[in-house]
Amino acid sequence: MQFHVASQQPVALDGLASMLDAVEARMFAAISANPPNVLKKTGGASDAAAYHLRAGGQRVRAKIALQAALAVGLRAADAITIAATVELLHNASLVHDDIHDRDEVRRGQQAVWFRFGVNTAICTGDLLLSAAYATLCKIEGPLVSPALSRMIPLMHERTAMAIDGQCADLVASTQTLDNDATGITQYEQIAAAKSGALLSLPIELVLLASSHQEYLPEAWRAARAFAMGYQIVDDLHDAQSDGSSDTKQGVYNIISVLKGMGTEDESVEKAKRLGLEKIDLAIVLAKRLPYNTGEQLAQYAYQLRSVLVQKKIEVMTGGH
Repeated sequence: MQFHVASQQPVALDGLASMLDAVEARMFAAISANPPNVLKKTGGASDAAAYHLRAGGQRVRAKIALQAALAVGLRAADAITIAATVELLHNASLVHDDIHDRDEVRRGQQAVWFRFGVNTAICTGDLLLSAAYATLCKIEGPLVSPALSRMIPLMHERTAMAIDGQCADLVASTQTLDNDATGITQYEQIAAAKSGALLSLPIELVLLASSHQEYLPEAWRAARAFAMGYQIVDDLHDAQSDGSSDTKQGVYNIISVLKGMGTEDESVEKAKRLGLEKIDLAIVLAKRLPYNTGEQLAQYAYQLRSVLVQKKIEVMTGGH
């Protein structure tokens, strides 16, 4: 994702800077857990992963996890563990996505594959992925630890879903697209899998850790709607940055799906309407989650709605 979500944060996250610092520290510790002196030279996956993480980002998923965890009453230590887990997983996907897309810049600096090479970037993504699982296993609250046997399988399920979405996206970019409802359905399914899986996971892990697994379907529906709106805004940004709503050859996005249904302007307007529909649905569903666990997701949806309505789609230098 390359557009910027407004930096304003809800009141619930005020004063959590120290917890976010702890999340960062946990991530760096996880990628540095290799036995010392295994490699005699620098430039391995651990160095590349540290380079990637130092670029920052908005830590959207970490903030969703922290807000939800504190809202439901989890210990701060367990909230930090879940937040670091989902961020490591997300960053693994970014490193690999940049290889697929051949994006040379991530968060204002050279992408890992471009700086260190494709082979090292593949290993870097793998390291971040493995670190995410190792981090989650360190959750230790007396009421939370028993839930680990459910949290790890769900984490795998969402990771597999995101991978399937990425694979489907790569295939779709090489095919002739249907310019009808079938094409839109396919687009929504891919967007939901690619982005929704790792956006729902922070709340879902919190719900499992707090023994509220009955709300998992609701969390998934809220994140799925948000992800589709999110992807549409990103696609509209790409069209704007290209100076035209025409899509590049081999690019699969909402404009390429809708362009056969009318003029360019009509396609853009249809995309905006569809995006607003999904974002509004995400707000409603997030607000319905128990104990205000969806409040941070709802706040991001409000911000995303403002971006779309005001047409203030900006290039994001830090990345998500």
